[in-house]
Amino acid sequence: MPRDVLQAYSAQELYNREWQYHQDLKLWFKRGSAADGLSTSNNQYIFFDINSWECRLFSSLPTGNNISAGLLPEDDVRVKFTTSQ
Repeated sequence: MPRDVLQAYSAQELYNREWQYHQDLKLWFKRGSAADGLSTSNNQYIFFDINSWECRLFSSLPTGNNISAGLLPEDDVRVKFTTSQ
């Protein structure tokens, strides 16, 4: 539900936990770390797979596109308060 308040706060909390939303793939991504059992030497990402309801390692995009180019900036996710008069 676009523009739902609970969805907006959920997205903000995911960003607080270092997850980022990819605009084109419509998936949540997090940069892999040693805590995830991944090598930190190369840029590996994990994503949340809604079909299996678990985190999975993301294989690269076709033609070597950079995944970070499609990630939504945090400022676009933050809940913004408006003052009504």
